[in-house]
Amino acid sequence: MENDKKCSLNYKQLLENVMSVTMDSVGIEDEHEVERMWLADMVDGKWVEDYLTVKRTVYDIVTDEEGAVFAKIENGLMLVKAPNVKHYRIPEAVYRIADHAFVGCSEMTDIDVPYLVDDYQIEKALEHSHKRMHIHAWNWAYDNTRSEQLEKEIAEGITDEYGFVYSRDGKRLLKAATVDTYWIPEGVEQIDRLAFVGCTFEELNIPCTCKFDELPVEEWPIFGSERLQGCVLPWDRPYDQENEIDSCR
Repeated sequence: MENDKKCSLNYKQLLENVMSVTMDSVGIEDEHEVERMWLADMVDGKWVEDYLTVKRTVYDIVTDEEGAVFAKIENGLMLVKAPNVKHYRIPEAVYRIADHAFVGCSEMTDIDVPYLVDDYQIEKALEHSHKRMHIHAWNWAYDNTRSEQLEKEIAEGITDEYGFVYSRDGKRLLKAATVDTYWIPEGVEQIDRLAFVGCTFEELNIPCTCKFDELPVEEWPIFGSERLQGCVLPWDRPYDQENEIDSCR
C-alpha cells in the first residue's frame, strides 16, 4: 500500500501546481485501482471545479535474452520496451505493443512483427521511435512448416470440391483453400492449427461439433493477420437451427 500512496501523491502534487486538489481517493473497482481527484480554484476570475479519474493497471513483467521487457496480459504479452539491437523479432506471444516501446532504439533498423499485432499498434509505436525502420508484418506464424506426418495425412486425405482436405474419417480439417464463403461440415471435430496458412476467406462457418469456444488460445487455428482474416463464425448449435449468427470474431 506504501507504493500506492506514493503513486497517488505524485498525481496530487503534479495537479496542485495548477489547481488545488480538494479531495483525493483511491479504491479498487473491477480489479483495477481507480484514483479520483476533485480540483477547485479561481481561474481567470471564475470558480472552476474539475473531476479527474485515473485508472491504474499493474502488470507483472518478464524479459528475454536480448533485454526486451514484456508485461503479462491476458492470454499473452505486451511489448513495453524493445531492446536496442539492429534486428528484433517480436515473439509470437506478443499481441499488443505499448506506444513508447521503441523509444531509445537508436540501433534498430529491422523489426519482425507477429501476425496477432494489428497495423494500428505498429504505427502508434513507430510515431515515438524517432527513427525509420523496416517493418516485416507477418500474416501468419513465423514457423508455419507442416510436419512430415501431417503432409502424409494431407496426401492421403479426402479433398472436397473447394480444395479443402479432411482426414479419412472426416473428423479433422487438415488443409484449407482460398474461398469467399465456406461452411466446414458438421461432424468435423478438429481444425489443424496450420490449416489456413496461405489461404484467405471472407466468411468461414465453424460447426458446433468443433467446440471452438472451448479450445485454449494456443490450440486455435491460425486464420492470419487482421489484414487477411475474414469473418469467423463459430456456431453453438447445428446449422439448421439458426439462419445466421449476428456476431463475428
